[in-house]
Amino acid sequence: SDKFARRTVFLFFNCSLGLYQWSDKVVRKVERLWDIRDNKRVPHTVNLLVTPRVVDEARKHFNCPILEGMELENQGGMGTELNHWEKRLLENEAMTGSHTQNRVLSRITLALMEDTGWYKANYSMAEKLDWGRGMGCDFVRRSCKFWIDQQRQKRQMLNPYCNTLRSNPLQLTCRQDQRAVAVCNLQKFPKPLPQEYQYFDELTGVPAEDLPYYGGSVEIADYCPFSQEFSWHLSGEYQRSSDCRVLENQPDLFKNYGAEKYGPHSVCLIQKSAFVMEKCERKLSYPDWGSGCYQVSCSPEGLKVWVQDTSYLCSRAGQVLPVSIQMNGWIHDGNLLCPSCWDFCELCPPETDPPAVNLTRALPLGK
Repeated sequence: SDKFARRTVFLFFNCSLGLYQWSDKVVRKVERLWDIRDNKRVPHTVNLLVTPRVVDEARKHFNCPILEGMELENQGGMGTELNHWEKRLLENEAMTGSHTQNRVLSRITLALMEDTGWYKANYSMAEKLDWGRGMGCDFVRRSCKFWIDQQRQKRQMLNPYCNTLRSNPLQLTCRQDQRAVAVCNLQKFPKPLPQEYQYFDELTGVPAEDLPYYGGSVEIADYCPFSQEFSWHLSGEYQRSSDCRVLENQPDLFKNYGAEKYGPHSVCLIQKSAFVMEKCERKLSYPDWGSGCYQVSCSPEGLKVWVQDTSYLCSRAGQVLPVSIQMNGWIHDGNLLCPSCWDFCELCPPETDPPAVNLTRALPLGK
């Protein structure tokens, strides 16, 4: 079973690696140059698992041909440190040191099992790991501050990291795999973080003297802030989670400001503006916004986003879709941001500028 497989790997890590008497053909210590706040770089020592199949799978996963091995966890104390994959790099992989969301058993862990000589791995059974996939050597060999700064300079999204403080109202975003609504786990700690984990030169609304106190809430991810799924509660009672694929997470009819649709074929999309519900002279908007769950489908023309029974064609990633639909006597107006067609479809046409009119009324696939 899935649980048995994960327990087996966990026992392997603890029993086989827990001796800390490995050969440098198994684990190698490497010093990285680590970017932190105030334009400083400090040495950051990591332990890499360097067995052949693990190295091969890690290089392919991150798209980094010079990667020396897969980093082991450097925090968390006995039972976690050196016994799991580094959380910063493989966030929701089953063999990281804590469960945060959507745990998957990847090809990298299967490669480790095969490298022990005890197992023959069936890689077709590996689960898809989106975290870090194809992000290159800077992502896997540098600090998350370096990655965040590079992405900002290129005016690209910071995924899988983030730099938004959790606030009320919530600023919503999408989980790395685009299957759940999420919030950034950046928070203030009671004490300054260790110097090598102080990443921020500025944060909106935060005085300069307080910046050393801020980091991601998951310590074993090297305090790197990332977007996590969450649950809605009312008066302390659980209402629903933010996983787009769970039908039971569908918002109540008159609280569904963004005209969202949860279900097996739904994904998380960024909302470029807050949705407004309008009826006669009444206008309502929900304070928590930034992303929502919507159905998508693949077509020869490209990726289609469905809002109720209206389809919107995405001609290119980053295209803004003006949405206006009627639902239960209310007009719902807002703007969605197109993802890349390749995120969800196996075949995609070349990207083009969208036509002037970009909607048709029909039914989504599977209905």
